[in-house]
Amino acid sequence: MLRLIIVDDEKIIRETISSIIDWKSLDIELIGVCKDGIEAYDMIIDEYPDIVLTDIKMPGLSGLELIEKIRELDKNIQFIILSGYEEFSFAKKAMKYGVKHYLLKPCNEAQIIEVVKQVATDCYQVRALEEIQKNHKKLKENLDENIMRNIIMESLAHRDDLKTIVKQYQHYIDFTNTNYELYYLHYLTDQSLKLCIQAIRTFLATTTPGLIPHFVYVTNTLLLFFKSENALYDELSIFFKDLEFEGQAVSIEYHKQSFSNLYSLLETLLKKINRYEFIYLIHDNHLITTYNHNSLFIKINHILDTFSSKEDFDKELFLSEIKEALAEIEDESLLRAVITTLLMKITNSNLIPFSPMHITDFLVEMNDISGCHAILQVFLDKFSSHLTIQPIIQSEYKGFIEKTLQYVNEHLSNPNLSLKWIAENYLYMNVDYLSKQFIKETGYKFSYYLTSKRIEKAKQLLLEDNVEKIYTVAEQVGCGNNPQYFSQIFKKHTGMTPTAYIKKMAGE
Repeated sequence: MLRLIIVDDEKIIRETISSIIDWKSLDIELIGVCKDGIEAYDMIIDEYPDIVLTDIKMPGLSGLELIEKIRELDKNIQFIILSGYEEFSFAKKAMKYGVKHYLLKPCNEAQIIEVVKQVATDCYQVRALEEIQKNHKKLKENLDENIMRNIIMESLAHRDDLKTIVKQYQHYIDFTNTNYELYYLHYLTDQSLKLCIQAIRTFLATTTPGLIPHFVYVTNTLLLFFKSENALYDELSIFFKDLEFEGQAVSIEYHKQSFSNLYSLLETLLKKINRYEFIYLIHDNHLITTYNHNSLFIKINHILDTFSSKEDFDKELFLSEIKEALAEIEDESLLRAVITTLLMKITNSNLIPFSPMHITDFLVEMNDISGCHAILQVFLDKFSSHLTIQPIIQSEYKGFIEKTLQYVNEHLSNPNLSLKWIAENYLYMNVDYLSKQFIKETGYKFSYYLTSKRIEKAKQLLLEDNVEKIYTVAEQVGCGNNPQYFSQIFKKHTGMTPTAYIKKMAGE
């Protein structure tokens, strides 16, 4: 339900508007009426309404001045202007502050309801966009945390091979060109650890929204690192000096190191923690105990190296050996991390080319499952399914089929794309023959292949930070200006709506 405030210095106007309209039927809660701009300003900063219906000319603080002041605090509050004919020039000035709706006095109930409905639509669109942006941020945080955790776990197993480990993640995180800071908090007991991490997260979220912190804990020492943020350090120093926790016998001490890139930081961090038997990685304030599973990673690498060097790929034997290696793992977090590493290693070795989208879908589905046996079974089933279609993907097509596939991939945004058009206007050949050869070569009907490619492209676009609205994705994958149709085919192929997919990817 949206929240509304009415502001007018004329008592009869504000009371009439508040009483003649059934606000609940519009799914709106009327939270207050104000007699002037000053009273309205105080109520707005206390209540933060979604909509403010305000007169233009009022004593003390005019409607225009009220809008200007509130815009500095909250750009999402929607304003409706009430103005007389002679005040319309003031209303036009309000437009520069993003005000899109006004009512010319005198106005009737129907006119007010119509404008309020339009503004309500704007409010819900703003909320939807904020939700998408929030999900994008959460997804980015989850991906970064998973990658950092995997790098540390792998590095503990292969202490002299950080460069190789980092290489497989370089498409996801910048390891060479971004400055980083590493903080050490000494004498922090494990009893105070969760409270400390929560306090740091809250502080950073307030001072530097969007900054992603990473935590590693070893005996009595918390290591915190993040991208450099020059404006933060003085405040953070004061914050650390004031850190106190009940039962903490010794005061916490801290010091900072600066690094020109993430790779250098990881080198230093790994040297510091290598001597510890137990290392705790933090994910959503949960401690993940990390052991040195050197033999496990050696076995997996040996399997990959062995099968990469063979000309004939034995699917059954490969799956059997992978299953045997992973079946030894009894910790869910470790199993998920090893599977993530395995997928990326397989892709980087070109043994089986998984796309980033395949990997993301894979991992999200596994995160919804509990129990090592169940996780492993889902992984093997999905992996086996992907292997089944792999010979089709890796085979060499006839020249005109290759051209068809290439043309499809380059013109997914064309809503009129069809095999008939490609045959007659691009390949200059019979469409019936092309259709039969397409099925023979790829194993798919053209319509299925085209839709699958569009859905795959849509998944990528939905997770990009610059995507603002679903209809922009619909246009880019060939659904024209029909987001409803796009949502229908997306749900048919994925089992969920585009919005639900974004939330699922964000771990909600």
